[in-house]
Parts: sequence; C-alpha cells; structure tokens
Amino acid sequence: MLTKRLAALTEEKLLEKRQYSERPPREEYVLTAAGLDYLPVLFMIGAWGRKHRGTGRLVRFVDVENGTDIEPVAIDAVTGAALGTRAIKLVNPD
Repeated sequence: MLTKRLAALTEEKLLEKRQYSERPPREEYVLTAAGLDYLPVLFMIGAWGRKHRGTGRLVRFVDVENGTDIEPVAIDAVTGAALGTRAIKLVNPD
C-alpha cells in the first residue's frame, strides 16, 4: 500500500526520490517544489479532519523550533483576511 502511494505521489511530481547513501545504496523521498506548494493544503485538510472527524489518537503537525502544534489558517494575501470571513464570488474566465 505504501509503495503504491509513494509511486502515485512521485508520478504526480509531489515527491521525488533522492539517493542519500551509496554504500549501501539508499534512497529517500523528498518534496518537490509542487509538493512544498501543496503542504499548506495538506495542513488545512488535516486541521479540518481533526476538527470535524477526529476521534482517538491522531497525527499532529508540530513546529520543530518551539514544539507547539501548528494551527493552520488560510489568509488572502491581498486583503490579509482569513478565508471564509468575507463575502466571495466566483468569476468565470472570459
């Protein structure tokens, strides 16, 4: 199962394999630029799941420098407002 998931993430260019040891030969999976761009989305989905579907022992995202749980929030870079706090509209391309 894990092999299939890693292969799918690699195929979608979210991860790439890098060799970190020649003797013995060993590889690791690292985030690509696309994977790094996806990381905030993953944090937001995880937070939603913990809030609305979470029970029992759940994986947490923790800030390495201070040891606190990461509590993601989506912010509009133009207005600085948290998403979902202001009215929005969808605009179709011309």
